[in-house]
Order: sequence, then C-alpha cells, then structure tokens
Amino acid sequence: MNVVESSAQQQLQQLNDAQALLARLQHPAERAAASFRHAELLSDLGRRREAIAACSGLIAEFGALPEAAVVVPCCQALRLLAHVLRQLHRPADALATLDRLIAAHGARSEPEIREHIAHALYQRTWLIDDAAARCEACDFMGEQLDAQADAALDAWRLDARLLKAEIEHHRGLPQDALATLEAAIEHFEGTTDADVRLRVARARLAAVLNLRELAQHTQAQVLCLQVADQIEAGLADAAPELRLEGVRALALFFDGLGLDEVARRAELVGWLLDRYGHDTSVQVRRLAAVRAHDWAVGLRDQGDGEAALAACERLLGTFARDGDAVVQRTVATTLLHKGFVLLDLLGRPEAALAVYEPLVAASRDATAPELRELRAKAMAGREACLKRLRKTGGLEAGELPAELFEAVRDAVREGRRLGDAGASREAIALFDDVLATHAASPHPLMRRQCARALSHKTFCLLALTHFAEVVEAADAMDARYGAEASTEMQSQVALCLQYKSTALDRLARPADEMRVHDEIVARWGNSELPDLRARVAGALFRKGAVLRRAGRFTEAVASYDEVIARTAMARDSALQLWAAKSMINKAKAFDKMDDLPGQAKAYRVLIARFGESGDAALRGRVANACEWLAEAEGRQGRVAAQRAALEQALGRFGTALSPEQRTRLKRELQALKTRALGRRAKQAFDRVVRRKV
Repeated sequence: MNVVESSAQQQLQQLNDAQALLARLQHPAERAAASFRHAELLSDLGRRREAIAACSGLIAEFGALPEAAVVVPCCQALRLLAHVLRQLHRPADALATLDRLIAAHGARSEPEIREHIAHALYQRTWLIDDAAARCEACDFMGEQLDAQADAALDAWRLDARLLKAEIEHHRGLPQDALATLEAAIEHFEGTTDADVRLRVARARLAAVLNLRELAQHTQAQVLCLQVADQIEAGLADAAPELRLEGVRALALFFDGLGLDEVARRAELVGWLLDRYGHDTSVQVRRLAAVRAHDWAVGLRDQGDGEAALAACERLLGTFARDGDAVVQRTVATTLLHKGFVLLDLLGRPEAALAVYEPLVAASRDATAPELRELRAKAMAGREACLKRLRKTGGLEAGELPAELFEAVRDAVREGRRLGDAGASREAIALFDDVLATHAASPHPLMRRQCARALSHKTFCLLALTHFAEVVEAADAMDARYGAEASTEMQSQVALCLQYKSTALDRLARPADEMRVHDEIVARWGNSELPDLRARVAGALFRKGAVLRRAGRFTEAVASYDEVIARTAMARDSALQLWAAKSMINKAKAFDKMDDLPGQAKAYRVLIARFGESGDAALRGRVANACEWLAEAEGRQGRVAAQRAALEQALGRFGTALSPEQRTRLKRELQALKTRALGRRAKQAFDRVVRRKV
C-alpha cells in the first residue's frame, strides 16, 4: 500500500469516527465542533457537495445560538463553505457566504471570533476580480477591524493596507500606493509585536518600488537603508521572516546603485554576506547566496576578471560548507564561473583545472537535469584547460599569424560594408568563405571573427527576406557560440535570436516567435550590460506587440509594464527609448480595451518621465503622446484637459513636431477655443435674457 492510499484510508476512518462521535454527543458546543470536523473531513476527501451540505446543516442547527463556544464552529463552517464554493468556481456564492459571516458575527468582541472575522475579511478580497472593487474591499476590511481596539488584530489591519497598496501599484497608481503605505507605516511605527514589525518592513520595501516608479530614487535608497539598519539593530532577536526582509532591503539598495558604483556594490555584497551568510534560516542564506552569485556573474560579464574572481572567492568562503542542497547548487555554479574567469579572463589554465576537476568528480552521480548540465559544462571546461596545457606548437593567443588574422578581419569588415550598402548576396559569399575556412579554429580571436561573420550573414539573409534561412543561421549561431561567456559572444548570440524572432514574425509563426522572446528574457534578463539589457527590453516589447495583435491585451500590458519596470532607472538612451515605446503601445492596448482613463494615464506617465529629455527621439515620442493624450481626453469629454494637452504639445515640444503636426494641433486648439468662446457668449446671452425677463 502506498502513502497516498494509506492517508486516504486514515481519513475515511477519521470520518467514520467523527460520524459515530456526532451521534453520541448532546451538548450544543460539542456537537457543533464535531459537526465542523465532519464537514472538514468531507472536504479533505474531495466530497465537496457533501461538505457543503454538512456546513449548511451545522449553520442551520446552531447559527442562532449566541454562545461563543457554538459561534466559533459556525464561523469555521462558513469559512469552509466559502472555500469549497470557490473550488467549485462559484465565487459570487463564496463572497455572499463570507458577507453573511461578517454580518452575523462582525460585532462580536471575543478574540477567537474576531480572528475568524479577520480571516473572512481578508479572504473576501481575493474573491473580487475588479481592481477598484478590491481596493474598496481592503478599505472595508480596515474599517471593520479598526472598529475594535484589540491590538491582536494589528497584523490583519496592516495586511489590508499592504494589499490595497499592492493593488494600487499594479493599477499604475504609485502615488496612491505610496500614500497608503506611508499612512500604514506612520500608524504602526514603533510596535514591538513581531508580526507587525515584519509587515512594517514589507510596507517600507513596497514603498521603495513605488518611489522608484515615481523617479524618487534618492528617497528609495534612504528607505532601503532604514529597513536594513532597523533589522540589523535587532538582528539577534529578529524572526527569520524579518531577516529575509533585511536581505531584500540590501538587494533593493544594490539594484538602486549605478553601474559605475562598483566599490559600493562590492562593499554592500560583503555586508550582506557578513550579516546573513551564516544565518540559521535556510531561506535567508539562499537569498543571500543568489545575490552574491549574481554580483560575481555581473563582474564576469563586464570582463573584470580580478574583481569577478574575488567575488567568487568571497561567496565560496561563506557558503562552501553550507549543508543546504539549494545553496550548494549555487556554490557549484559559482565554481563553474570561477573556472571560466581563471581560464578565459585571467589566462590561468592550471588554476582553472584545479577548480573543474573536483566539480566534475562531485557531480559524477548527479541525476537532476540542472546538475547534469552543470557537470557537462565543468567537463567542457576541464577539456579546454587540458587542451591549453597540452599545446606545444598550436595556435596560442600570441602565436596567431598577424597576416592571417588581419586577412580574416578585413574580409569580415568588407562583408559588413557590402551588407550595409545593400549588396547582401556579395556579403554573404564573403562570410561563407570565412566560415568555411576558419569556423573550426580554436583560437579565441578567430572564433570572434567567425561569430561576427555569422551574425552579419544572418542580418543579410533577413534583408533578402530569406526568413527560413535566417532561422537556420540564428540556430547555428546559438549552437556554436551560445555557451561562450564572453560579453561580445553573448551579445552576438542575442542579436541573432532577435533576427530569428523577426523572421518568425514574417513567417506568421507567432507561437515560435513568443518562445524566442521568452528565451532572450530568460537567458539575459539579469544582465547588467546595456547592450543585453536593450535586447531583453526589445524582446519584451515585441512580445507585447505579438500579444496585442492576438487580442490578448491584458497580457500585452503586462509585458509592456515589465519593460517599463526593467528600465525604470536606466540612463542609457536606447533603454529609455524602449520604455517610451512600451508606454505608447500600452496606451494603445488600453484603447483597444476601451479603457480611456488607462490610456490617458499611460500618456501622462510618458510625458512626466521623459518630458525633460534632450534626446530627439524621446522628445518626438513625448510630443506625439501629448497629441494622443489630447485625443483621449477629448473622447472622455474632458475639454479642459484636452486643451491643456494641446497647449503642452505646442508650447513645450513644438520643435519636435513635424510642420503638418503643428498645423493640425494649432487648428484643433483654435477650434476648442472657438467652441469655448461660443459657450461663454451663449451663457452671457442667457443671463441677460433671464435678467430682462
């Protein structure tokens, strides 16, 4: 007999025992408790209809009795009934059941009953799909709980406010979310209750995200440090969940630092490992290890070998003897990166071999797919080290004949020049010659030239509309160079995958195109390099476009929102341009959803974020957004807002408008003013006529 069968038999036996006990009991409180246990067991066994009947019978028999010992099982039954109804896809009935519980017992003051009321109030918020209505449900929960002075409900009161702020954030209302969070923090500041302290810390970190969305980056950084400092002050007594928030605070502060603040980032990672690297909580150590690992990989991708090696050593020194399996997988991956840094960035094959050998041995019996993949990479690294060490007369970095390298380099450059000039066939012929002759070369410099040749060839095939061949060339690029960790190789592979997605779009294969976009995000989504970040942003933007064409507007908006979130702190013009384009397409998706307020808000966010930009491309899009905002406001009948948008477009961004746009907007603005004068004249006439009468 397996474990599942044994458990089911035990539950059946418990159900029979509960039925027998119920038949013997006479006291109302005991019968009510037994009745609830009977209904609960029916639910656990998946006999939902019977569970509903049992709950309904319990409430009918005992619902009118006022004793607390009877009311508690009735509350439990109503909550269970709502849960089962939700499982049966009857959310309206489940919501009505919870409202019935709150109406019947919401005024009771007994702590054990108040706890069930709090659960019901929170549970009902998740049964409401409409975001605005869910916010109102959170307010209702807060009002109901605030009516009782019981401090034991403070955690529930904070949960209501946290949930409301989260909904407001996802609705694109960061200012409202921030106000909700700040009020909650101010009200519950200084509490000694552990659960409330945890929620206050979460409120502060949620405020950080909203501050960044509002471009208040300095305030966000200060708030991150406040959370980290407060948790640090009582670290010895802090619960594991609170210490986890401490790691999140440091991680958010890390993300807020500029890419040029390398020293501060290194110091912060060291602080993180000192505080949390040996924490008693597994979850805390896991999060700390992942953040330190990401820092080491970022340094490696930037080509800073010495700093990347130091970061790997720091992580390994902290977690090498950790007993958690998940942390050990991070350690193994870090060893893999360390070997790469030693071999490819620092040119130390002996030291790299000393890393790869024990890693191969330790993963010999691995069965998990990710560990088997890690073992394969370690074996490949070991072979590369051995090949480098065995070579006596082969082509080493300094032994590549200059004439050969220059000939190949010049051929690739000439091919690119031809491709840029529109002579794609001639360019492809040059690239094919380079690849046929040198694709098997092990020399890093020659491999780099071959990768460039294949990337340029893919572009030329795209220009010739040979879309099936584009897909083949991109797949060949990924197969040959996708595993190489150098920044240039990864950038070339990502570019070819972008070409592949374009070809799949032209071939009308949207599902395959979406998979390519998802692959780009999965592989390079955590990169800090501007070029790869731009590829990821572009993939998410194009994914949103595919979803929008398919009529999946809500998913498209989510994809655009991810672009906007990922580029929130970007200073690079390419990334900012992706954000602006995503805001525009997000507004167009709202238009298709007949959400005019959402459309107008998306344009206003774009204008607020990039209105002061000196970049010509961004200013052009801001100017267009002002025109489209005016149109959206006009469709809502908001004439004053429409006029303000037109005046802003002409006054602030007139130089970014085409002559035709300026003429059109001036004509529309004049028409609005004329209509406004006509209305005022009519009103004045009416007043005079009425006065004379």
